[in-house]
Amino acid sequence: MKTKTEKILTVMKYLALLAAIGFSIECGSEILSFVASFINPAWAERVYHVDLSIFSIRQQSVTLYVYAMFIVIAVSALKSTVWYLVVDLLQKLRLQSPFTMLVTEKLEKIAYLLLAIWVIMSLIGKTYSHYLVEYIKIESPVITSGDEYLFIAGMVYIISQIFKRGVEIQEENELTV
Repeated sequence: MKTKTEKILTVMKYLALLAAIGFSIECGSEILSFVASFINPAWAERVYHVDLSIFSIRQQSVTLYVYAMFIVIAVSALKSTVWYLVVDLLQKLRLQSPFTMLVTEKLEKIAYLLLAIWVIMSLIGKTYSHYLVEYIKIESPVITSGDEYLFIAGMVYIISQIFKRGVEIQEENELTV
């Protein structure tokens, strides 16, 4: 008989899998739209899941358009990677002994990827958007703020450190027995 926690984790595993698949489709669609926009430049106006300022960048400069799309695709790829790591973590998590180095390492990887998303969105993306607005006179920024990713990365990292301490305590207890 499954406990309530096991049921919740099972549901969360499937929801995480849906999110991973969804973000993978988004990333693939952005890549496909990006490539297709070189076949027909008018298609840049309909780049998947990106606002219309991308089209005005494409009209100004192909190089600036490539940089903007690289940022958008990188963020999307990192998001899907994070969700696949969450799925992998939930599959390998055992409630009988949750404090393992494998779980700790997965949590740390997730925290670092979330930090990378924040760096790309907030530091690189916002700087690039500011450059486009100020010097190229694009009306709206391409990348929005990703400050929530910094907060989530910090929380996941703290949880990973708690798990790491749990592993250390568990190993100490095994050695004393």
